[in-house]
Amino acid sequence: MRLKIATAVAMLATLAACTGTNGAAGGDGGKLSVIVVEPVSGATVSNPFTVKIDSSVPLGPTESGQHHVHIWFDDNESDYVIVESDTTQITDAPSGQHTMHVSLRNANHSPAGAEATTPISVGSGGGPAPSPSAGGDGAPPTSSDTGPYSY
Repeated sequence: MRLKIATAVAMLATLAACTGTNGAAGGDGGKLSVIVVEPVSGATVSNPFTVKIDSSVPLGPTESGQHHVHIWFDDNESDYVIVESDTTQITDAPSGQHTMHVSLRNANHSPAGAEATTPISVGSGGGPAPSPSAGGDGAPPTSSDTGPYSY
């Protein structure tokens, strides 16, 4: 009888562990996600253009401890824009075909484990430097300060 009870308790504990969720990430088992809603994959955009993000966790200022995202183009991961909300304006993306990267980050800027890429074509208005600049909210854009470009 004790063996049956112990087996039942072990099965219930296993079932509970498998069905638990991380409250911050919703009902998907705690997995973090970030999706580029706009621009859509393959879109042609002109400067300035809006980037809309759907994240499984709230985005906010890094000093609040919340997650945020880094946006960069092509292989220039060290030259990024910090985005602390679900919408931003890119004001000076380079002209041409690019892959826009969006990476969900912890407050300390370390990768949170969720990334998205979107191929886009930027029309006239971009400068020669492959450096995004964010703006549109009245605040100056925030950069990594590690890249060769200023915003």
